[in-house]
Formats: sequence, structure tokens, C-alpha cells
Amino acid sequence: MYNKILKVKPSLLSKTELAEKLLELPKWRAHEGHLIRQTIEVKDFEICHSLFNNIAMRSHLWGHHPRITMNYNKLDLTLTTHDIGTQISDIDIKLAKRIDTYVERYSK
Repeated sequence: MYNKILKVKPSLLSKTELAEKLLELPKWRAHEGHLIRQTIEVKDFEICHSLFNNIAMRSHLWGHHPRITMNYNKLDLTLTTHDIGTQISDIDIKLAKRIDTYVERYSK
């Protein structure tokens, strides 16, 4: 679900659509055919934890919950949409774009 209030349904992306969308997200990689992943490294633990919280809260508000693993100053993010059978959807791309804006903010 993309938005808990509007309850927008996810739309499955074809392989071609995914390839086009990933051109706009150069730090994200398709993985195992049904996930997109990125590893983020920031300056220190405090920044990493703040970034983690931003991503977690946005994800929760959108009703979309990525796998996030934190290790000191690194986050490993994995996005997939369970509502459509653990595939990559438009919602994963929208969240990846939002995450990239947070990363840019915390990298300054």
C-alpha cells in the first residue's frame, strides 16, 4: 500500500519499466529479480541512526516496509512489494527516490 490514507494499490513493473526507472536511480540495483537494493555509508553512527529513522517513518506512513540493516555508519536497504507477490512495484521506486533525497540531505 503506497499511502495509508489514500490506499493506493501498487503497480507491478515489467523488466523494461524497471530498467528505465533504475536509470534515474543509479545507486539502486535490481537483485534476484524481485528486489532493489542499495548500501549507504554516512559519516558516523548518529547520522546513520537519524537517516534510519527518517526512512523508517516515511516507510511506515506509506504503509511500505523495507528491510533495513544498520551497522555503525552503513545502511543496507532492500525494497520489494509483498502485496503483489514479492515483486518490484512503482511504490518501491517512489520510496527509493524519497530515500535518495534523505541520503543527499544527510551526506552534506
